[in-house]
Amino acid sequence: MKSTDEKRSRVKTIVTALAKAHPDARLALDYGNPLELLIALILAAQARDELVNSVTAEVFPKYRSAADWAGVKQESLQTQLARINFYRKKSEAIQQACRALVERYSGRVPDHLDDLLTLPGVGRKTANIILGNAFGQAAIGVDTHVARLSQRLGLTEETNPDKIEADLVAIVPAKDSVRFCHLLQFHGRRVCAAKKPACLQCVIRKSCPQVGV
Repeated sequence: MKSTDEKRSRVKTIVTALAKAHPDARLALDYGNPLELLIALILAAQARDELVNSVTAEVFPKYRSAADWAGVKQESLQTQLARINFYRKKSEAIQQACRALVERYSGRVPDHLDDLLTLPGVGRKTANIILGNAFGQAAIGVDTHVARLSQRLGLTEETNPDKIEADLVAIVPAKDSVRFCHLLQFHGRRVCAAKKPACLQCVIRKSCPQVGV
């Protein structure tokens, strides 16, 4: 088992190399404010980011506030979101979350983890992505790419997302936490695929024990 100091050193090397390889790395979802990011994240569960962006480009201009989302008739909202899988369940989740925002937070998305976790349909991954991307806080959102690559890179042996998050918080500098997630997401899509990673083309192959490859 590698020491925490060794893992911290390797993380710095990984971040530097991936930043050069993927200078365009960013959150793949389009949004203009914390509320829009919350909506997009609810829609993105088990859905392609490109499809979510296509749908939200049409609906975001119609609903500017949490009250707008909470007040629209559910049948109408479902029709507008029908291209996305599980659109009925997601429509309901969006409206429940927005009603909670109106009732408890004056319609504003809170910028504290514990508050975000009180919202229907919001878990730690979603909350951390909102904190990191919408509010600029040091936070690590463990999605499938972050989990898979962190395991493959030998940065964690955990499979539970919350435990993976704890392992990464201990070794990823706070200033790099959000960027680290973006870089792993892009590298996971472009190079380090789940079933057939392109190890020979990988810029961090010397820093990777290739766990599970």
